[in-house]
Amino acid sequence: MEILSKIITAFCLAGASATPALCQDATVMRLATHLSTTSAGVVQGDNFFIATAEKLSGGTLKFQLYPGEQAGKATQMFDLVKAGAVDVGETASAYVSGDKLPLIGILELPGLADGSCAVSKAMTKLGTPGGPVYESDLKPNGIRILGYMPYPPYGPAASRTKITSVDDLKGLKMRVAGGLMEHTVAALGGVSVKMASPEVYEGLGRGTIDTVLFSFLSVKDYDLQSVAHFGTTGFSFGTPGDILMISESKFQALTTQQQEALLEAGRQTSEHWCKYVDETEGSNIDAMSKAGMEIHKWTPEQAAELREKTRPVSDEWAQSLDKRGKPATAVLKAFRAELSK
Repeated sequence: MEILSKIITAFCLAGASATPALCQDATVMRLATHLSTTSAGVVQGDNFFIATAEKLSGGTLKFQLYPGEQAGKATQMFDLVKAGAVDVGETASAYVSGDKLPLIGILELPGLADGSCAVSKAMTKLGTPGGPVYESDLKPNGIRILGYMPYPPYGPAASRTKITSVDDLKGLKMRVAGGLMEHTVAALGGVSVKMASPEVYEGLGRGTIDTVLFSFLSVKDYDLQSVAHFGTTGFSFGTPGDILMISESKFQALTTQQQEALLEAGRQTSEHWCKYVDETEGSNIDAMSKAGMEIHKWTPEQAAELREKTRPVSDEWAQSLDKRGKPATAVLKAFRAELSK
């Protein structure tokens, strides 16, 4: 039966139209991402989600993966999902935390989290129906977030110049994806430079940027140790990441079993991803050190100084969204409470 099921699935995915009754029980979902097939986000995130959702759905869900922006730019993914051009879309949190889903910007706030698992658990609770992020941001846009894949805490992880003090950050051209990290950089006296991740290697090599706000997972993925010989660790400049989205209309068009499969697959993917990155970040740092990077760990005193200098970023973010009718102060309070558990 398993072999027959695989044959039928392949036949249906190939677009067979002569026997619709044969394929009617399998719903083919298009999952699009900006990430490459070799990236950790696809290997440990998307592939895990697909396998889990297909299994939990009893084979009634099948996925076609469109990596590397084949189905659209990461900056367009939110709109593609809403329009139904993509069934499940993955994008970076920074690309939706502006006007589209401003409360998701909480992922980019500095000095809040030490690891990815605490972040994904907190966001899952706040972003499910009844939670403030869902009710204020997701529901009005007709969007559900199935999975959160935050990266390990960001910082100046790959730099052309040595950084051993907070003052060393002043004047540095720091790569950011956008969003609230621009405010964090400004609070520390740096200069923000918006740049797509695939361009960072060349940017560091040419000196267009002095440092990049990344996790060491990304440093490894993009081979940045080849062009940057210094880094820092020990303080979170934010925990941005990728999110898996589906439109509410698409979600409601599925059977109850399929809906439950997607939700559970998203939960398990979030858990699998965060455990993977939390467990491997230390080994990534060790690997970069062995590759020749000189990595400075912020002292407790320096971390306290960084926290104090960047504290206004969180306060100003919450106050500005409160004025727009978004419950940002309440979300920030709830987020901190979840992180402390």
